[in-house]
Amino acid sequence: MKQALAFADLIDRVTALAGKLASALLLVLVALVFFNVFGRYVVGASPVWAQELEWHVMAPIALLGITVLMLERGHVRVDMLYDRLPKRWQHGLDLFSMLVGAIIAVLFIKYSFGFVDSAWSIREGSPDPGGLPARYVVKAMIPVAFGLFALQCIANAIREAAALMRVEA
Repeated sequence: MKQALAFADLIDRVTALAGKLASALLLVLVALVFFNVFGRYVVGASPVWAQELEWHVMAPIALLGITVLMLERGHVRVDMLYDRLPKRWQHGLDLFSMLVGAIIAVLFIKYSFGFVDSAWSIREGSPDPGGLPARYVVKAMIPVAFGLFALQCIANAIREAAALMRVEA
């Protein structure tokens, strides 16, 4: 169990790093939105590439954010009921939830490969004049982010399994 917990700590550090990247991208997104609003309402024009860059930056923020949410245990649950359960049941429920989350993430990865492969094979870009050329790179974030999400769910599951072993029946 000691090695499994060390693995979970490593995944936590990688997820925390991904969270810092998402935070930095959030600052970039705020600057982009300001640029676009200023361009649209003050100058009277906002370039297409800048508008598209907003969602190119926002997509990794959202995708990495779900993993950070798992690290911080911010996922949805009914706390009024959960808090009334015995500790053993809480750990068991959390373990089950993490395993289900990992399975769902693996399904997202599996079904996104065709989508991402198609985008990479044609080097998909924006269909709009003046748009960004590398949309396929953003789409590649889907399996990468869900891979990290699955690993974080597994790290959390390891911790819950260890907690279950410590809690008396």
